[in-house]
Amino acid sequence: MGANWKVHLTFAFLFLFTSLIAAPAQAQGAGIRVLDETFSYTFGKQAVFEIEIEGNLKEANLFYTIEGELGQNFRRAQISGGKATAIVSLTTGEIPPASLVTYFWRLEDTRGQLLRTREQSFRYLDQRFAWKSKTRDDVTVFWYGRDSIGNQALDQAKKSLVVIEDLLGFTQIQPIRIIAYQNWSDMRPAVVERWGEHQVVSLGVAMNAQTAVFFRHASWERTLTHELAHVLTSQLIEGPYDRLPFWLSEGLATYTEDQTRLGTQNPLSIGLLSSGPTRQEDIGPAYAQAQSLVTFLVQEQGGKKNVIELLATMSQGETLDNALTSVYSFDRYELERKWQAWLGNPIPEEPKPQPQVQLDLIRVALAAGVFSALCLMLFLILLRIFWRRLEE
Repeated sequence: MGANWKVHLTFAFLFLFTSLIAAPAQAQGAGIRVLDETFSYTFGKQAVFEIEIEGNLKEANLFYTIEGELGQNFRRAQISGGKATAIVSLTTGEIPPASLVTYFWRLEDTRGQLLRTREQSFRYLDQRFAWKSKTRDDVTVFWYGRDSIGNQALDQAKKSLVVIEDLLGFTQIQPIRIIAYQNWSDMRPAVVERWGEHQVVSLGVAMNAQTAVFFRHASWERTLTHELAHVLTSQLIEGPYDRLPFWLSEGLATYTEDQTRLGTQNPLSIGLLSSGPTRQEDIGPAYAQAQSLVTFLVQEQGGKKNVIELLATMSQGETLDNALTSVYSFDRYELERKWQAWLGNPIPEEPKPQPQVQLDLIRVALAAGVFSALCLMLFLILLRIFWRRLEE
């Protein structure tokens, strides 16, 4: 009898255990049967995700994450019976090249059953080329063509990261992917870059905190250093580098270049340098003056330590003026005056307006003076009349 009791207890335990395990699976949609699930994309155009179930769908939503970016993306799918289709536009560079995209579906059918599908992943590569890749020290280069292209890019990446750390103190804290195209025509579908109504040729683009894209040209090494400075800036502030003022984000990147840009003789306003140029003729001077502003901060205002503190303060949600005041004890307008004086173009001091109380006192004093003068004149007239009568 004791043995039978143990057997019954064992079966009861197993039944309870399997019931606890099975319950969550059923709650997540064990009743929904997936018949087919596919995805496809045309590079630089769109990605299409499709899923089909047995029965009819009530709601279907696609969720996906992009390697190197915070947060989760969402697309509501179009439904036809048991089939759902979600489309992601790729024309604006929403998914950087060579990124790993991970996605899943959340489904609800017309019977109220729910399903979260298993996660799937794919690497978003430009389908026009046969890509190769090589990794060294948490830096991966993707390229096509000769093997030497990948090796040269890896060697330059190492040199660039050393330069950035030496000049700015920024260090790599996340993996980095570098995508090397052979010319602008090849790279163009991967990046969309506009200044106002004018299309400009981008030598390279930092697309997020882990991705830099460039094409090989005469000074591609300088371009790679510039874009990697943007990448490390994004890693440091834990967000897109372009949320910083233009002069700061581009100034940091151009400061790491091995040349001084020309175009500081006619300084633009700090307001324009903060928002970025909108006219084609201002692009060159804006980059040169952004480089000059950061050079001034690094060389004349406490070095790279203060620059890192400025970025850290802004990454916590402080405004530019509050962060500048906290670190340097001046706001952006005082920065502009100090910088232009350093360039040899001092901004004339405008006369400060008199306080209202002081103006009122001046008005009272003037009125009192006029009244006293009138009283004196009246007294002299009366005195003269008095003496004339005495003489008569």
